[in-house]
Amino acid sequence: MRLVVSDTGPLLHLGEADSLMLLSWTGEVSIPAAVDRELTRQNQFWQNQRPAWIHVHEITTPHKAEAKAWEQAGLLGSGEAEAIALARQVRADWLLTDDAAARLFAQSLGLEVHGSLGIVLWAAAVGRLNRADIEATLERLAQSSLWISSRVLTEAKAALNRLFP
Repeated sequence: MRLVVSDTGPLLHLGEADSLMLLSWTGEVSIPAAVDRELTRQNQFWQNQRPAWIHVHEITTPHKAEAKAWEQAGLLGSGEAEAIALARQVRADWLLTDDAAARLFAQSLGLEVHGSLGIVLWAAAVGRLNRADIEATLERLAQSSLWISSRVLTEAKAALNRLFP
């Protein structure tokens, strides 16, 4: 089973697009405590509505120090730093983030990184959703708080056209 660690962004954005369930198909999804706290601050109901398939994991000492150092250096926010540290700790197959700086940082550490848009396209590629559902999901994601440039949205639609000729 694929191990997936997410920071706040994909959970927030896919939730706003009413598509959080896409993450349940990716594998075992874990988040660090900082992400759980950030989501609780964003949505007072998160603690009671967090899907059972999302697991909150504590970060062990060497990785916790690593995350704190990245945060104190101003490289990452606490959620991104803890998510990257947790991904390293559990040797995650995927790290999910919509933050460009976190993506570049995680990739420099050898992590495979995907964002909300990538998860939507992945769901299309593996046949989890039909074309109409994917198009509707892309539209809802574009209307969420996730900033997607028109170029990236055009590229996503072109990828969709290749998947569903």
